[in-house]
Amino acid sequence: MDGFTATHHALLFAWISKAVVQAVGEKEGERILRRAVIKYAHQRGKRMALRAKANGDPLTMANYMAYIEWMPQKGEMEQKLVQRSPHTRVNVFKCPWHTAWKENNLMTYGRYFCMEVDKALVEGFNEELAIDVKGTQPNNAKCCDLIFKDAYLTPLNIIKLIYKKLIKPGKKAIMSWEYHSGHLYKTMGEVVGEELGQRAEKVMATGLKNFTDRYGKEAGDIVISYRNTDFDILPKTQVS
Repeated sequence: MDGFTATHHALLFAWISKAVVQAVGEKEGERILRRAVIKYAHQRGKRMALRAKANGDPLTMANYMAYIEWMPQKGEMEQKLVQRSPHTRVNVFKCPWHTAWKENNLMTYGRYFCMEVDKALVEGFNEELAIDVKGTQPNNAKCCDLIFKDAYLTPLNIIKLIYKKLIKPGKKAIMSWEYHSGHLYKTMGEVVGEELGQRAEKVMATGLKNFTDRYGKEAGDIVISYRNTDFDILPKTQVS
Protein backbone atom coordinates (compact mmCIF):
# COMPACT_ATOMS: atom_id res chain seq x y z
CA MET A 1 0.00 0.00 0.00
CA ASP A 2 1.29 3.45 -0.91
CA GLY A 3 1.68 6.07 1.81
CA PHE A 4 -1.22 8.28 2.76
CA THR A 5 -1.75 11.67 1.12
CA ALA A 6 -3.95 14.67 1.77
CA THR A 7 -6.54 12.95 -0.43
CA HIS A 8 -6.83 10.11 2.10
CA HIS A 9 -7.46 12.70 4.81
CA ALA A 10 -10.03 14.60 2.72
CA LEU A 11 -12.02 11.52 1.76
CA LEU A 12 -11.95 10.07 5.27
CA PHE A 13 -13.51 13.27 6.57
CA ALA A 14 -16.14 13.36 3.83
CA TRP A 15 -17.18 9.73 4.30
CA ILE A 16 -17.54 10.15 8.06
CA SER A 17 -19.40 13.40 7.45
CA LYS A 18 -21.76 11.66 5.05
CA ALA A 19 -22.48 8.93 7.59
CA VAL A 20 -23.22 11.53 10.28
CA VAL A 21 -25.55 13.54 8.06
CA GLN A 22 -27.39 10.43 6.91
CA ALA A 23 -27.86 9.41 10.53
CA VAL A 24 -29.14 12.69 12.00
CA GLY A 25 -29.97 15.00 9.11
CA GLU A 26 -28.22 17.98 7.58
CA LYS A 27 -28.90 20.60 10.25
CA GLU A 28 -27.86 18.51 13.24
CA GLY A 29 -25.09 16.87 11.24
CA GLU A 30 -23.56 20.24 10.39
CA ARG A 31 -23.52 21.25 14.06
CA ILE A 32 -21.81 18.02 15.12
CA LEU A 33 -19.29 18.07 12.30
CA ARG A 34 -18.32 21.69 12.81
CA ARG A 35 -17.81 20.98 16.50
CA ALA A 36 -15.58 18.00 15.60
CA VAL A 37 -13.50 20.07 13.18
CA ILE A 38 -12.98 22.79 15.81
CA LYS A 39 -11.72 20.25 18.34
CA TYR A 40 -9.43 18.61 15.77
CA ALA A 41 -8.00 21.92 14.57
CA HIS A 42 -7.50 23.27 18.09
CA GLN A 43 -5.36 20.24 18.85
CA ARG A 44 -3.27 20.72 15.72
CA GLY A 45 -2.82 24.40 16.47
CA LYS A 46 -1.77 23.60 20.01
CA ARG A 47 0.94 21.22 18.74
CA MET A 48 2.20 23.92 16.40
CA ALA A 49 2.47 26.29 19.37
CA LEU A 50 4.36 23.70 21.41
CA ARG A 51 6.92 23.33 18.61
CA ALA A 52 7.32 27.07 18.26
CA LYS A 53 7.84 27.50 22.01
CA ALA A 54 10.37 24.65 22.07
CA ASN A 55 12.38 26.56 19.46
CA GLY A 56 12.06 29.88 21.26
CA ASP A 57 9.78 31.38 18.63
CA PRO A 58 6.96 33.72 19.72
CA LEU A 59 3.41 32.80 18.77
CA THR A 60 3.03 35.38 16.00
CA MET A 61 1.00 34.98 12.83
CA ALA A 62 4.19 34.70 10.78
CA ASN A 63 5.31 31.82 12.97
CA TYR A 64 1.88 30.23 12.67
CA MET A 65 2.59 30.07 8.94
CA ALA A 66 6.02 28.58 9.61
CA TYR A 67 4.81 25.76 11.85
CA ILE A 68 1.90 24.40 9.79
CA GLU A 69 2.04 20.60 10.02
CA TRP A 70 1.70 19.73 6.35
CA MET A 71 3.25 20.69 3.05
CA PRO A 72 1.52 20.42 -0.34
CA GLN A 73 2.90 18.16 -3.00
CA LYS A 74 3.78 19.55 -6.41
CA GLY A 75 0.65 20.54 -8.31
CA GLU A 76 -1.73 20.16 -5.35
CA MET A 77 -2.09 23.87 -4.62
CA GLU A 78 -2.73 26.98 -6.68
CA GLN A 79 -2.78 30.21 -4.71
CA LYS A 80 -2.05 33.89 -5.03
CA LEU A 81 -0.56 36.26 -2.46
CA VAL A 82 -2.84 39.28 -2.73
CA GLN A 83 -1.43 41.37 0.14
CA ARG A 84 1.66 40.93 2.31
CA SER A 85 1.57 43.50 5.11
CA PRO A 86 0.34 44.37 7.63
CA HIS A 87 -2.29 41.71 6.99
CA THR A 88 -1.46 38.88 4.62
CA ARG A 89 -4.23 37.99 2.18
CA VAL A 90 -4.11 34.74 0.25
CA ASN A 91 -6.50 33.48 -2.42
CA VAL A 92 -6.48 29.70 -2.90
CA PHE A 93 -7.83 28.42 -6.20
CA LYS A 94 -6.90 24.75 -5.84
CA CYS A 95 -6.23 22.49 -2.86
CA PRO A 96 -6.20 18.69 -2.38
CA TRP A 97 -9.34 18.68 -0.21
CA HIS A 98 -11.48 20.53 -2.72
CA THR A 99 -10.06 18.41 -5.54
CA ALA A 100 -10.76 15.13 -3.74
CA TRP A 101 -14.33 16.07 -2.84
CA LYS A 102 -15.08 17.34 -6.33
CA GLU A 103 -13.68 14.25 -8.05
CA ASN A 104 -15.63 11.92 -5.74
CA ASN A 105 -18.93 13.84 -5.64
CA LEU A 106 -18.52 14.50 -1.90
CA MET A 107 -18.48 18.30 -1.81
CA THR A 108 -21.81 18.33 0.07
CA TYR A 109 -20.15 16.53 2.97
CA GLY A 110 -16.57 17.74 2.77
CA ARG A 111 -17.51 21.41 2.88
CA TYR A 112 -18.11 21.38 6.64
CA PHE A 113 -14.37 20.96 7.19
CA CYS A 114 -13.66 24.32 5.56
CA MET A 115 -16.27 26.15 7.60
CA GLU A 116 -14.14 25.93 10.74
CA VAL A 117 -10.65 24.54 10.18
CA ASP A 118 -8.62 27.68 9.46
CA LYS A 119 -10.06 29.80 12.24
CA ALA A 120 -9.76 26.97 14.76
CA LEU A 121 -6.15 26.22 13.79
CA VAL A 122 -5.19 29.83 14.47
CA GLU A 123 -7.12 29.81 17.78
CA GLY A 124 -5.34 26.64 18.85
CA PHE A 125 -1.98 28.20 18.06
CA ASN A 126 -2.68 31.50 19.82
CA GLU A 127 -6.18 32.66 20.72
CA GLU A 128 -5.03 36.28 20.54
CA LEU A 129 -4.40 35.97 16.79
CA ALA A 130 -7.13 36.34 14.18
CA ILE A 131 -7.84 35.13 10.68
CA ASP A 132 -10.67 36.42 8.53
CA VAL A 133 -12.09 33.77 6.21
CA LYS A 134 -13.97 35.71 3.54
CA GLY A 135 -15.05 32.60 1.66
CA THR A 136 -14.18 29.01 0.80
CA GLN A 137 -14.48 27.21 -2.52
CA PRO A 138 -16.33 24.18 -1.14
CA ASN A 139 -18.96 26.61 0.16
CA ASN A 140 -19.56 28.24 -3.23
CA ALA A 141 -16.92 31.00 -3.23
CA LYS A 142 -14.78 31.54 -6.33
CA CYS A 143 -11.71 30.88 -4.20
CA CYS A 144 -10.72 30.46 -0.57
CA ASP A 145 -10.08 34.02 0.55
CA LEU A 146 -8.03 34.17 3.75
CA ILE A 147 -6.72 37.23 5.60
CA PHE A 148 -4.06 36.50 8.21
CA LYS A 149 -4.24 39.50 10.51
CA ASP A 150 -0.94 41.20 11.47
CA ALA A 151 1.26 38.67 9.67
CA TYR A 152 3.62 41.45 8.48
CA LEU A 153 5.21 39.48 5.64
CA THR A 154 7.80 42.14 4.85
CA PRO A 155 10.75 41.08 2.64
CA LEU A 156 12.83 40.35 5.77
CA ASN A 157 10.06 38.35 7.40
CA ILE A 158 9.53 36.38 4.20
CA ILE A 159 13.20 35.38 4.32
CA LYS A 160 12.76 34.30 7.94
CA LEU A 161 9.65 32.33 7.01
CA ILE A 162 11.47 30.52 4.19
CA TYR A 163 14.34 29.68 6.55
CA LYS A 164 11.94 28.17 9.08
CA LYS A 165 10.11 26.23 6.38
CA LEU A 166 13.31 24.78 4.96
CA ILE A 167 15.78 24.63 7.88
CA LYS A 168 14.35 24.99 11.38
CA PRO A 169 11.89 23.56 12.16
CA GLY A 170 11.77 22.51 8.50
CA LYS A 171 10.49 18.96 8.04
CA LYS A 172 10.39 18.45 11.82
CA ALA A 173 7.15 20.43 11.85
CA ILE A 174 5.54 18.15 9.27
CA MET A 175 3.43 15.22 10.42
CA SER A 176 2.61 12.26 8.17
CA TRP A 177 -0.80 11.93 6.59
CA GLU A 178 -1.17 8.64 8.44
CA TYR A 179 -0.86 10.63 11.67
CA HIS A 180 -3.24 13.36 10.50
CA SER A 181 -5.80 10.79 9.35
CA GLY A 182 -5.57 8.86 12.61
CA HIS A 183 -5.99 12.13 14.49
CA LEU A 184 -9.03 13.05 12.40
CA TYR A 185 -10.70 9.68 12.92
CA LYS A 186 -10.10 9.59 16.68
CA THR A 187 -11.24 13.16 17.32
CA MET A 188 -14.31 12.90 15.12
CA GLY A 189 -15.15 9.63 16.86
CA GLU A 190 -14.92 11.30 20.25
CA VAL A 191 -17.28 14.12 19.30
CA VAL A 192 -19.70 11.87 17.42
CA GLY A 193 -19.69 9.55 20.43
CA GLU A 194 -20.56 12.38 22.79
CA GLU A 195 -23.37 13.49 20.51
CA LEU A 196 -24.88 10.21 19.32
CA GLY A 197 -24.13 7.77 22.10
CA GLN A 198 -24.63 4.15 21.04
CA ARG A 199 -25.36 5.16 17.44
CA ALA A 200 -21.87 6.59 17.05
CA GLU A 201 -20.11 3.25 16.62
CA LYS A 202 -22.20 2.36 13.57
CA VAL A 203 -21.79 5.83 12.08
CA MET A 204 -18.00 5.80 12.44
CA ALA A 205 -17.82 2.24 11.13
CA THR A 206 -19.78 3.27 8.05
CA GLY A 207 -17.37 6.11 7.34
CA LEU A 208 -14.35 3.86 7.82
CA LYS A 209 -15.82 1.13 5.59
CA ASN A 210 -15.98 3.53 2.67
CA PHE A 211 -12.34 4.38 3.36
CA THR A 212 -11.24 0.72 3.50
CA ASP A 213 -13.30 -0.12 0.41
CA ARG A 214 -11.21 2.46 -1.44
CA TYR A 215 -7.80 2.02 0.19
CA GLY A 216 -7.83 -1.47 1.73
CA LYS A 217 -7.98 -3.00 5.20
CA GLU A 218 -4.36 -2.12 5.94
CA ALA A 219 -5.14 1.58 5.48
CA GLY A 220 -8.11 1.30 7.82
CA ASP A 221 -5.98 -0.49 10.41
CA ILE A 222 -3.43 2.35 10.25
CA VAL A 223 -6.17 4.90 10.93
CA ILE A 224 -7.47 2.93 13.90
CA SER A 225 -3.96 2.35 15.28
CA TYR A 226 -3.87 5.96 16.50
CA ARG A 227 -6.87 5.50 18.81
CA ASN A 228 -4.72 5.71 21.97
CA THR A 229 -2.58 8.65 20.79
CA ASP A 230 -2.68 11.91 22.73
CA PHE A 231 -2.98 14.56 20.04
CA ASP A 232 -2.67 17.46 22.47
CA ILE A 233 1.05 16.83 22.89
CA LEU A 234 4.01 16.45 20.57
CA PRO A 235 4.97 12.90 19.62
CA LYS A 236 7.93 11.69 21.69
CA THR A 237 9.99 11.40 18.53
CA GLN A 238 9.18 15.00 17.58
CA VAL A 239 9.98 17.49 20.30
CA SER A 240 10.90 20.38 18.00
